[in-house]
Amino acid sequence: MKIGVISPYPEFTSLVKDISVDMDVPLIVKEGALQRGLAAANLLVEKENISVIIARGPTADLLEDKLNVPIIKITVNNYDLLKTFQSAKQISSTIIFIDHHENYSLYDIPFIEKLFSVDIILKQYNDEQEIADIMKEMKEKGLHKVVVGTAHCMERTAKKLDLYCFVIKSTKEVMIEALHRAFDTARLYEREKLRQHHLQTIISHAFDGVIATDVQGIISVFNTVAGELLDLKPGDMLGKELRRMHHPKLKKLYGNGSEVNKKITSFGNDRYVVNRIPLEGESIVITFQETNKVIEQDSQLRRNLHNRRFYAKYSFSDILCQSDSMKKVIELSKFYSKTDKSVLITGESGTGKELFAQSIHNESNRTNGPFVAINCAALPKDLLESELFGYEDGAFTGAKRGGKPGLFEMAHDGTLFLDEIGELPIDLQARLLRVLQEKEVMRIGGEKIIPINVRIISATNKDLKASIQKNVFREDLYFRLNILRIIIPPLRERKEDLFILINHFLHKNGEENYLYDEDFLEFIKNYDWPGNVRELENVIERMTTVGKVSNDIKKILLDQPVFSVKEKMKPLMESNCIELTIGTLEEMENQIIHYFQQSYKGNKQEMAEKLGLSRTTLWKKIKKLDNL
Repeated sequence: MKIGVISPYPEFTSLVKDISVDMDVPLIVKEGALQRGLAAANLLVEKENISVIIARGPTADLLEDKLNVPIIKITVNNYDLLKTFQSAKQISSTIIFIDHHENYSLYDIPFIEKLFSVDIILKQYNDEQEIADIMKEMKEKGLHKVVVGTAHCMERTAKKLDLYCFVIKSTKEVMIEALHRAFDTARLYEREKLRQHHLQTIISHAFDGVIATDVQGIISVFNTVAGELLDLKPGDMLGKELRRMHHPKLKKLYGNGSEVNKKITSFGNDRYVVNRIPLEGESIVITFQETNKVIEQDSQLRRNLHNRRFYAKYSFSDILCQSDSMKKVIELSKFYSKTDKSVLITGESGTGKELFAQSIHNESNRTNGPFVAINCAALPKDLLESELFGYEDGAFTGAKRGGKPGLFEMAHDGTLFLDEIGELPIDLQARLLRVLQEKEVMRIGGEKIIPINVRIISATNKDLKASIQKNVFREDLYFRLNILRIIIPPLRERKEDLFILINHFLHKNGEENYLYDEDFLEFIKNYDWPGNVRELENVIERMTTVGKVSNDIKKILLDQPVFSVKEKMKPLMESNCIELTIGTLEEMENQIIHYFQQSYKGNKQEMAEKLGLSRTTLWKKIKKLDNL
């Protein structure tokens, strides 16, 4: 915090410096009055970064009018005035009092005349030249030789004209009081300057160009964005009257100064969205932005709102394998990740097609964009169409108010995964093909074209070539989707991966120490796993849930088809056959225990041996069954 002082005369300078030492306050002092004082003050502001300036009388008034920093004005008080007139009376009873016109109402001239028995002739001035003219006129007319005034420049002119001059001085007490006011003002000024800096920083980082004026229509805010959009330097615009600017874009932005809201204004090939808000006096605030930026921000906002659920959580490190065939598929998929071309993933159900799709997305340069997945077989045709392409307000009965963006829009700058693509209705295939070719989409019931940048990964467990021959899948769409091909081998063709997967699923279920015997392991290796990895995970979860049961039951509790359950139960039930109803694992277990209770007449020891359970475990299960 720096305080500057514009001193009107040498004695004032000495007084200020003495006060600075006594109060241990650093002050920067420059001498000068009126125009010379203004020049000195400008240097203080530009070179010394002064927060507040102390000046006296008319000089202070001039600085206040010309500068943008606070000015603390020292006024001549009646005590200083009386003391000076008392000294002047000793020379002459008629005194010329030369004072600035703005001070006319500050003094009681008739009272001073009566007090000192003198005649006072008041002469007023606006600038230094008028002071010199008044004094020359006195000399030429042979008027009184005694002058009193507040401007120190009078002394120099008086010496040249051989006149007696008394300049009204300020006391030390007045200077100290001014200094205290300067401290309070400087603190407020620095606080306000910091607030303005924060505000300017916020405005400068706004998405819109911002131009604002004060009540006189002078530009007070011209942020960086406005400068970039209009190819102007913000610093050059500040302080200029907006409505008188001849820059064509500024004139168009200002218009007639009336209020507008989201008005589209064209400047050649550029189009802007303009808001104009008139305030008090000539003050006005104008915000504007390029229309393509507004569209881009809108798309980004919509993506951000939906990206919380549109992300890929798996990567290639999550694909566990030891087989060479699977390693080659992963290597090929990583290679495909580096391109933006469409990928078709084929494989049986449960092989992990979406796992590969998510991994490709996370390995690609679109990893920061959304990953949007939809199962084409999960929705009816009409709903699938609205989900994919979106719809406008009122497009159909039950349409969400305000419309809804489609998944293509949501996947902009990311990846759209179309699972079970072979189930896509034939009439939607034509529309999908057009979107892929033109890279643009139109919502249902809409009229505007929305450009999109989306990578397509599709998956199917069907033979699409056979579907083409049956006329249920378009050949041209097939070629558009099948630019890059990934074939995931079924689990039965890569038995080397079984145990790394089993250990993973055991760990996932918190059963790292689960024990299984050789017969059961042999059964797992010989089983065909028609449901692939998904089936294997389900089986491991069942095994860890059931606990220690006989191997025969373990085999039955594999992912058996409904029609074979009774056949597999026959050996276990010896000569009798239980009517087992397929349900949840717990329900089927309860049916088995209930059957054994009847067959062994409640003999828990024999039941436990046959079921491969401890008596304690069997007792708990029977007790739970009895409580149902």
